[in-house]
Amino acid sequence: MRPDRSTPVELVWFKRDLRVRDHAALAAAVERGREAGRKTVGLYVFEPEVCRAQEFDGQHLSYLLDALGELSESLAKRGIPLLLRTGAMPEVLRELRREVPFARLWSHEETGLLATFARDLRVAEWARGASIAWTELPQTGVVRRLRTRDGWARLWSQRMEAPPAEVRGRGLGPAWLVPDPVPQADDPRCEVWGVRPALRVDQSRGGERAARKVLSSFLDKRGSGYTPAMSSPGPARTGCSRLSEHLAFGTVSMRSVWQATSERLSELYAAEPDADTKRWRRSLNAFAQRLHWHCHFMQKLEDKPDLEERNLHPGYDGLREAEFQDQRFEAWKAGLTGYPMVDACMRSLVATGWLNFRMRAMLMSFASYHLWLHWRGTAPWLGAQFLDFEPGIHYAQAQMQSGVTGINTLRMYSPAKQAVDHDPEGSFIRHWVPELRAVPTLHLAEPHLMTRAEQVACGVQVGCDYPLPIVDHKEAIAHARARFAAVRRDPQVRAEAQRVLRKHGSRKRTHSRARKKDEPSLFDDGAQT
Repeated sequence: MRPDRSTPVELVWFKRDLRVRDHAALAAAVERGREAGRKTVGLYVFEPEVCRAQEFDGQHLSYLLDALGELSESLAKRGIPLLLRTGAMPEVLRELRREVPFARLWSHEETGLLATFARDLRVAEWARGASIAWTELPQTGVVRRLRTRDGWARLWSQRMEAPPAEVRGRGLGPAWLVPDPVPQADDPRCEVWGVRPALRVDQSRGGERAARKVLSSFLDKRGSGYTPAMSSPGPARTGCSRLSEHLAFGTVSMRSVWQATSERLSELYAAEPDADTKRWRRSLNAFAQRLHWHCHFMQKLEDKPDLEERNLHPGYDGLREAEFQDQRFEAWKAGLTGYPMVDACMRSLVATGWLNFRMRAMLMSFASYHLWLHWRGTAPWLGAQFLDFEPGIHYAQAQMQSGVTGINTLRMYSPAKQAVDHDPEGSFIRHWVPELRAVPTLHLAEPHLMTRAEQVACGVQVGCDYPLPIVDHKEAIAHARARFAAVRRDPQVRAEAQRVLRKHGSRKRTHSRARKKDEPSLFDDGAQT
């Protein structure tokens, strides 16, 4: 008997949700398909517009292909084929419908770049015209069409504590449809995509198995040192969870991470409170707090999609735009600013695709205040360097560290102090700025302050072997403070800051899950903004 290829299917459009476990849209599509007697099909689209974005890099494509390979295997075990297409949406859907008639389109609610926001508007318009029901389901704590931040934390907790959405059963897809092979690094379609796969140093692999392994190693072994390690770029490489890229690509759900962390904390609070247990509690509570902040910042982009292009506070428009200096920008990108901690962090980031949060903030702050570079030039380039690029977090933080939100403290980092505080022995700087290896630790944070005799003694000539500081720290900070003070004196700017705070500021709350009387809250988000 010939298979009936005219029977409609449930189509699941995968984007940055490349997993099977706790996938609300996939689980709902399968369930609806069972009820209606329809099979389920998966779809991933390589969109040239997305792949050619400034923030998309070869490392992202390599990671993506890893994740797609495993996703295809996981779906195949359930009989669900994963189709891969290249092209613009919704044209791909229009063409696909001729080949595979689908009754409904399923996906997660994506909070992404303006390109994907506009793409989703086009898909929604096409779906309405084609009488296709498109159901989008949340996969994080971000709330679509949120009217007020009041009560947002409660909604977040409700989502995180809800049972995971699981797919059960086999033979869930049409037997006549064969999964498409996942592209390899030399695939000719790279020319259409505009980017080729490229691995960076020690780049982690994508996929659900890797995500579960990283989560397990953090909660069972590495996590006890999270609090003391997360601020220092060297120890942070193993002390931090390293789940950020998995969350960005959706190879693990935020809910899975939250529930696993909560379960581990419950075990710790039931255990004898010795020194090691207390250290674990502090670290995992701090980590849980940052899971909350993760969605808090993404919510800003959801509420204001043009955050990628426009200052959150319009009173700062025009502050830096006309004064962008390309020479400074190039020196910053190359790690040749004359500030060893800045340069070491930048070189490390470019080589590996990862850097801890504090040092990311320092890089952005240095570019914005010391070099007076507008975030619209620096942020997209940084986005391409971060394997874990998450648009909502990235652009909210870029603006926050540039001082243009109007509601945050101006964080003007001293690179020398950061070096002393977070690389006291100089091992991180010496590794990534090898031309300074012979410089005594006493002078490593500011080698330009060495006398000529000291430079001769260690064999490092500042200004020749390593650049002089591109700007004077004190003068640059004084200039930045004066410029911002002039803007902030304006009554209209102060009034607008209150409006921004009411719309985008966080609200203090206490976690509601049942716990022992002496067990502290898992998080209090009020300090973030």
